[in-house]
Amino acid sequence: MMNRILVINIGSTSTKVGLFEEEKQAFRETLNHSPEKLRSMDTYEAWLGLHRKTLEGVLTQHEMKLAPLHLVVSRGALTRPVQSGAYLINEIMVQDLRSCRYGWHPSNVGPELALEIARRHETQAIIYDSPSTDEMDDIARFSGLKGIERRAAFHVLNQKSAARRAASRLNIDYKKARFVIAHLGGGITIVAYREGRIIDGSHGLSEGPFTPQRTGSLPLLDVLELCFSGQFTHKEVQSKLFTQGGVSSYLGTHNMVEVEQRAKGGEQNAHMVLQALAYQVSKDIGSMATVLKGKIDAVVLAGNLARSETIVEEIKAQVSFLAPVLVFPGEDELEALAYGGLAVLKGAEKTKHYPPELP
Repeated sequence: MMNRILVINIGSTSTKVGLFEEEKQAFRETLNHSPEKLRSMDTYEAWLGLHRKTLEGVLTQHEMKLAPLHLVVSRGALTRPVQSGAYLINEIMVQDLRSCRYGWHPSNVGPELALEIARRHETQAIIYDSPSTDEMDDIARFSGLKGIERRAAFHVLNQKSAARRAASRLNIDYKKARFVIAHLGGGITIVAYREGRIIDGSHGLSEGPFTPQRTGSLPLLDVLELCFSGQFTHKEVQSKLFTQGGVSSYLGTHNMVEVEQRAKGGEQNAHMVLQALAYQVSKDIGSMATVLKGKIDAVVLAGNLARSETIVEEIKAQVSFLAPVLVFPGEDELEALAYGGLAVLKGAEKTKHYPPELP
């Protein structure tokens, strides 16, 4: 009997779900949520309800294809630091995600929904290559202020998948390769990948380049003035930084297809914003190149913004002196989740238990 795996990827603006029979995709749905609807989401329960309703609609539509179901795989979220690979979803993980103790992102609701569906089908649910995967070198944890430690929060699933593709393209061993990998999407993270591990990178919420909606790193003194100006509540400051910042703050939209069209249509401001985004990405690529001491097999660009000709060409112009630049437009996160689930079902990879015991 073929292994049947349901995969769920909850993003900041979308619900993605697919069913895989071994490596073959049986169905795939991507449902984008309007900015107007998302602005009203202000609690864990609200986000849970939105994505539960969306998922139930998809599963009802494809109900005949779901039996039997052997495993449910969710994108990971902001849990305690974990190792790469597969973790069983349990109540402790769900409670950590509900508490937002380790940070908030809409993906936090994904594992709870996966566990609900798995129980209904009398099977198990896992996360795979979570964004909270922590393989950072100890020296990378220093922030500059004792008591505040830099933390791992990257697009591990897509970045490790891109590393495998890059190694295959270059005909080198994935476990011996050295890459700087930039995930360019609704979130942007740039990481140093060395011999199977992500040893450093820009935190997806609090560091790095600005994104379609996030500010990325900001001048610290100006942030202090913003926070203590008395004009904004804590919640309003968070909104300015994480949902109203970046491209949206400059151009009034985070629709990057629209921004690209405006730039190609001659709108100088739109072109300059795309250039600035690419400029900041390029600076962080250079930073991660120093982490690898300049010994790099390739610079890898992945994610949906890698479809932007303007952004990709600007980055290439800035960083191609470092190493060959490989571009894998879009993301194959559903496939990567299914790949991890299949490895578990076939016994090629063991599931770990949460909470983890990190070395």
